[in-house]
Amino acid sequence: MTQTSTQPPYSPPLQDLLVLDLTRALAGPYCTMMLADLGARVLKIEPGDDGDSTRGLAPHLGHGVSSYFTSVNRNKEGVALNLKHPKGVQALRELVAKADVIIDNFRPDTMERLGINYEELRRNVNPRLVSCSISGFGSTGEYRLRSSYDLIVQAMGGAMSVTGEPGGAPVRLGLPMGDLGAGMYAGTGILAALHAREKTGAGRHVEISMLDGMAALLCYMGANYLNTGIVPGPQGSGHVVNVPYQAFETSTQWLVIAIFGERYWKETCDVLGRPELATDPRYLTSERRSQHREELLGIIKPILKTRPAAQWLDELLALRVPCGPINTVDQVLTDPVLLERHMVVETDHPLYGRARAPGNPIKVDGIRDGVATPAPVQGEHTQAVLHELLGYDQARLETLKAEGVI
Repeated sequence: MTQTSTQPPYSPPLQDLLVLDLTRALAGPYCTMMLADLGARVLKIEPGDDGDSTRGLAPHLGHGVSSYFTSVNRNKEGVALNLKHPKGVQALRELVAKADVIIDNFRPDTMERLGINYEELRRNVNPRLVSCSISGFGSTGEYRLRSSYDLIVQAMGGAMSVTGEPGGAPVRLGLPMGDLGAGMYAGTGILAALHAREKTGAGRHVEISMLDGMAALLCYMGANYLNTGIVPGPQGSGHVVNVPYQAFETSTQWLVIAIFGERYWKETCDVLGRPELATDPRYLTSERRSQHREELLGIIKPILKTRPAAQWLDELLALRVPCGPINTVDQVLTDPVLLERHMVVETDHPLYGRARAPGNPIKVDGIRDGVATPAPVQGEHTQAVLHELLGYDQARLETLKAEGVI
C-alpha cells in the first residue's frame, strides 16, 4: 500500500508577490529579505553609482561585496536605476504598475521630490499598490527631516538608559535593535496591508518610524513608568522584579538562570545546596527576593563560582529550571540544534564566492528552508528584469545604458 506524503508541495506563502526595494543600509533590506525568504520576488533597486552604502563596509568577500551587505540581501535581484534621470523615474513607474509593494527608507521629503510619492502612485499608476516608508522619525513632527542611525534612536528611544550595569556609562545594545525592530515592524505592516487589499482591492501606505519602534520596544518598562512614575535605570543582565534572573559566573564560563515568579525557585535552591533559602521569609516570593536582591545574590554568586558551568547546567536542566550558557557568536552559529534548523544559510556566487549568514527564523510549510540565492552584484539583473517585466528590447537597453539611466 502506497503511503501519501504529508509534506506540502513547494509553494512559498508570498509566491508571485513583486516587491520593489528602494532601501539601503539595514532596516529596509532586513525587512525585504524576510519577504524574499518567504517567497516574494524582490527587486533591489539601487543607483548605478554608489549603490547601497553597506556594500563598502569591511570585511569584503571580493568584487565590492561586503559580508554586511550579503547578510541582509539574499534572495533578491539587483536592478540599477538612476532616479535622478527622468527615464529612470519612468522605468520605476512602469515597474510600480506591475508591483505589489514598494518600500523605501528615504527622508520623508525624498519620494515627493522625485515625484513618486505613494498618493501619486496609487492614484495614477497602481491603485492596488502597498507602499511602506521607513525613516528615523516619521513624516510628522519637528524631527522628521533629521538623519538617523541605530545609535541615535537607541539613545533617543530610551534603550541606552536601561542598558549596561547600574552606575555605569550608557551602553548601546550589542544588536542593532533600532534598525532590526523597524524592519520587523515594517514587514508586519506590509503583510497587514496586503491582507486588507485582498478584501478591499485597494492598497495602503505603511509608515514606520525607527524612534516609534524603539519606544514600543520599551514594553513593560515603559508601562511601569507610565503607571507608577518610577523611571527605570540600567538593569545589567538582571530583571526589574524577578530574582535570580541574570548572568552568573562559574568556574569555567558565565551562565544565566531565569526564575520568573515562584516557579522553580525551590528546585534552584536544592541544586545550590541551600534548600533553606526557599523557605526563608526574606526570599519566599519574587517581590521579597527583589527587596533583598543584593543580600540574596551575595549568597548565590560565590556558590556558583565553585563548579564548572556544565555541571550546574546539567543539574538545573534535569529539574527543568530555566537556564543556559552565555554563548559567544561562534558558539551560537555552530550549535548543532541551530544548524539542524537551517539557521546558517550558505550561498555561492560566481563572482564573490561563498557567503554565509544567519538564516530565516520563520518556519512555514512550503518553504525550502536553508536554500537561498546570493545577494546580487550591483545592477546584476537590470537588463533581464527590464526586458522581462517591461518588454524593453536590446536597443532600448543599450540607449539607457549610454545615457546613464541604468
